[in-house]
Amino acid sequence: MSEPGQELNPQSGLVLTSKALFCGTILTYCGRRAAMESSSYMPDADFGRYLANVTERDIDLLLMEEFHIIDDFVAWFCGELGLRDFSPDGAWHSLSDTDGESDLLLRVVKGRQRIGILIENKVGAPEQDLQAERYHLRGIRSREQGKLDDYVTVMCAPTCYLDALSPNSAYQHRVSYEQIAEWFSKQQGRRAAWRHQIMLEAIDQGRRGYTMAVNATITDFHLAYWKYLRRQHPRIHMERPKDRGNNSNWIILTGYDFPKGVKMHHKFDQHAMEIGFSKRKIDDILAVKADWPDDIAVVQKSQTASLAISVPQIDIKLSFEAQLPAIEEALKAAYRLMPYASLLQGPTEG
Repeated sequence: MSEPGQELNPQSGLVLTSKALFCGTILTYCGRRAAMESSSYMPDADFGRYLANVTERDIDLLLMEEFHIIDDFVAWFCGELGLRDFSPDGAWHSLSDTDGESDLLLRVVKGRQRIGILIENKVGAPEQDLQAERYHLRGIRSREQGKLDDYVTVMCAPTCYLDALSPNSAYQHRVSYEQIAEWFSKQQGRRAAWRHQIMLEAIDQGRRGYTMAVNATITDFHLAYWKYLRRQHPRIHMERPKDRGNNSNWIILTGYDFPKGVKMHHKFDQHAMEIGFSKRKIDDILAVKADWPDDIAVVQKSQTASLAISVPQIDIKLSFEAQLPAIEEALKAAYRLMPYASLLQGPTEG
C-alpha cells in the first residue's frame, strides 16, 4: 500500500489491462482528468458508484491528511483566512472538553506565534445548540492553557449550507467545499483528482439535504432510559425519544415544575449531569449562592450558566441494563440539582 502523498503504482497495486476495463466505455479508476472534474461523473455500471455516501468524518480525515503532509494546502487554507507565511504545526481530530467537540484543530506557527484554527465541518447535518459559540470557549481555554497564542474559528461546508447560516453566526471564517474542490482541481496527479472527486460528491450530497443515519443501538439506549425513568423515577421528565443518530450523546431532562429556560442534561460524552439556566451568567448564580459544594462546578456555556456534577462514564453503545449502577449514580446527581431549578426564578427576558 502506498504511503500518503505517494502516487499509486498501477503495476504494483491496481492492475489495469485496458482503458475500457468496465464495459468498454467506463473510464478507468481515477481516469481522465476532465471526467473527474465533472460533478456528475461516477461509474454507474457493474459495481455502481465508488462511494455510496460521503460522511463528515470522511471529509475530516481527508483534511487531516492534507494538513499533515501537504504544506501547500496548509498555506492555501491559511491564506483563505488571511493568515500569511504560517507553517503547519500539527493537526488534531475530534477534540472534546466540557464545552463539546471541535471537529478539527490545525495549529500553525510564524516565528514564535502559534495560531489555532478550530474547524467545524458540515456536509449537511444541522448545527447543534450554541455550537459556534462553544468553539470560541474552547479556543479561549486553549489560549489560557498556553497551548495557543491566539485562535480563529472556521466553518467548512458546501456553499448551500454556508449561505443558510445566520448573518450573526459566531464563526469568524467560512471555507466552502467548492473552494477546496477547486484547489484540488488545480493540482497534478491521480491523488489530487480523487480528492477533488470526493469533494464534489460531498457538495452534491449537501445539495440533496441532510438525512440522519439512524443508529438502532443508540436509539434503543435512549428509549430504555425513557422507560426506566417512567417506571423508577417519575419525578424526572424526559420526552419520548425519536430515532437517534451516532452523535446523540445528550439526554434532556426536566422536573415537572421547572421554570421556562431551565433544563438538565445528562451528557454522556462529558460524564456530567448539568442543570442550565438560559440567558444567565455565572455571576447571577454566585450572587444568589456563592458557597457551592466542591463537587458542583459553576460553569458558563455560552449564554447558559450551569451547575455541573461529574458522574460515572456511560457507553451508549452498550446495554442499558448492564450500566444501571452508573445510571443510578447520574440520577442521584440529577436529584441533587433539581431543587436549584428555581434558584434564579427563571431566565431573564430578552
